[in-house]
Amino acid sequence: MIVRQFLFWLRSAPAGERAEATSALARAYLYSDLSDDDLAAAEGAMTMLLDDPSPLVRGALADVLAASEYAPASVIYALAADQPEIAALVLERSPLLLDADLVDAVATQGSSAQCAIARRAEVPRSVAAAIAEVGSAEACLVLLENPGTQIAQFSIDRIVERFGHLAPIREVLLAGEGLPASTRQALVAKLSETLAEFVVARDWLKEDR
Repeated sequence: MIVRQFLFWLRSAPAGERAEATSALARAYLYSDLSDDDLAAAEGAMTMLLDDPSPLVRGALADVLAASEYAPASVIYALAADQPEIAALVLERSPLLLDADLVDAVATQGSSAQCAIARRAEVPRSVAAAIAEVGSAEACLVLLENPGTQIAQFSIDRIVERFGHLAPIREVLLAGEGLPASTRQALVAKLSETLAEFVVARDWLKEDR
């Protein structure tokens, strides 16, 4: 009955108040001693809130549920596919998302989602490989700076191949320990190419020179 009244109230409440109420509902679902019936009703209400037109409401839901292993999986998956600011909350923090889910998100979503995944407390090799292969330059930089990243050498080489011409990428790689000589050589070659293109673009030297 309470949940039904809550949903009825939502129809006319302002977005800010709906967001506050949604946050309270999600916290009650996670932390209150609710009966099975009340839990089911609360989950149903949160599922309905996924269609709320205000991103404030959906963002409030994501903010409370994102880091919890007890959040409804269906709600988490829906929020992970929401607009970038909301999806990022879940993609960065949710323990319910499998490696395969994260790889798929890297491939199908934009730079904001890729960066959120690259910021996760632990980034396994398969996810790091996906970011190295198709992620934006910003996502690759976040990945390299994340101490929780598990990244294979072939993924590092792929980042160098794609973005070694960018100074921030070069700097973070060269500052690290244990970088193979072949990778350092590739970074130097990328730097040389960048400088040569700059000189030619300025018309300081001819391209063949």
